[in-house]
Amino acid sequence: MDEVALGAGASEEIDEAPGYEDPKDRERKWTVSIGLTGAVSPDYEGSNNYDFGYGPNFALSWRDTIFYKGKTLGVNLINNKNFKAGPIMSWTSGRDEDDNDKLEGLGDVDSSIEVGGFLSYRKKPFRFKVEARQDADSGHEGALVELSAGTNLPFEKSLVFIALGTTWASDDYMESFFAVDAQQSADSGLKKYDAEAGIKDVSVSMKSGYKITNRWRIGGKLEYKGLVGDAADSPIVDDENQFLVGISLSYHMGSKILPETLQ
Repeated sequence: MDEVALGAGASEEIDEAPGYEDPKDRERKWTVSIGLTGAVSPDYEGSNNYDFGYGPNFALSWRDTIFYKGKTLGVNLINNKNFKAGPIMSWTSGRDEDDNDKLEGLGDVDSSIEVGGFLSYRKKPFRFKVEARQDADSGHEGALVELSAGTNLPFEKSLVFIALGTTWASDDYMESFFAVDAQQSADSGLKKYDAEAGIKDVSVSMKSGYKITNRWRIGGKLEYKGLVGDAADSPIVDDENQFLVGISLSYHMGSKILPETLQ
């Protein structure tokens, strides 16, 4: 996982931290946040080696309807107080065989664009979300469905959100990232392996956000992901227990509050 992709992925999650939510968003025509994210994550999904990566943290919202966060562009076609739904388009990084010695001979999985949709429901302190995406380019060519549910913890200053999640992956996705065909087996020395569609992971995460000033905010994320099923049994996987630690600093702007700083 290249450093920019790693940073973008971490920033997308961290930008969802409760501390980044602003009830005035609906009153503004637009809001923007820019910053930098750093994270420690496995070399690839299933690796037991970890690297540090960093990248830009950018988020944009117009009338709380059109939004861009981390690496995802979306539209809230349904935009009620507690319930939102709409289409999304996300960039996803692939996997290079030179990312780790274990991947030599397996070939590259190209980065791609995924398209799909989401449904989310929030009623303090609880949140529920389902997101489905299909590769529309020439990367893994598969589909993912992600489910998550969580709750805010009752801290006054730094807001903390904990969540449980799981991911279902299609045959094409599993074959791209976890299977080993005959040619790959000959080139890599790994045994031939077929990976079929199913639940590929379960996770638990904790995200936090803290408002340093009216403009500057800091957020963090801790996540444990356990690979299961055919993903966990793949000869590519050295460790089914995966961890991520990330931190992000960002500067926030909004059309309604910008004039206040100019007076």
